[in-house]
Amino acid sequence: MNRRIFCILAASTFFLASCVKESPPQSAPTTSPPAPSGERLVYVVGCVNCHHQTPKEILNAPPLIVVQSYSLPEFKKLVTTGVTRDGRDMYAQGSIMGIVAREQLSHLTDEEVVAIHQFLQKGWTAERGAREEAKIATFPLPTFMKK
Repeated sequence: MNRRIFCILAASTFFLASCVKESPPQSAPTTSPPAPSGERLVYVVGCVNCHHQTPKEILNAPPLIVVQSYSLPEFKKLVTTGVTRDGRDMYAQGSIMGIVAREQLSHLTDEEVVAIHQFLQKGWTAERGAREEAKIATFPLPTFMKK
C-alpha cells in the first residue's frame, strides 16, 4: 500500500511539474557604455578640423576657445540647431556651421554635448588651438589652391 501511494505521489509530482509555466531566462542587467570623453569627441566629431586645422582662406571659423563664453544651454542650441546665442540662424545664412549643426551634430546625445562643452570650457586653451593651427603648415595644399 505504501509503495502504491509513493508511486502515485511520484507520478503526480512529475505531472504537476510539467504543468508549471517555465519562467523566461533572466538576462543580465544592461548598462550603457560610458560616453566618450569631450576631448575625444572634439577630434572625432571634427570640431578641431574646421576651427583650427583649416586655413582661414578656406574656412574662417572662430577658435574653439570662444565656447568658453557660451553657457551649456547656449552651446547646445548652437550645436544642435545652428542658431547662435544672439539668435543668428547660421543655417539660414548658408554657414557651414549651421549645416553641420543641423545635419550632423543634432544627432549627438545630451551627454555627448555636455562632455564636449565641459572639455572646451576647462580643457581647451588658446595655446592648444595654436598648436593645432601650426599643423596646417605640415598639410599638403588642397588641389584648388595649388598653382
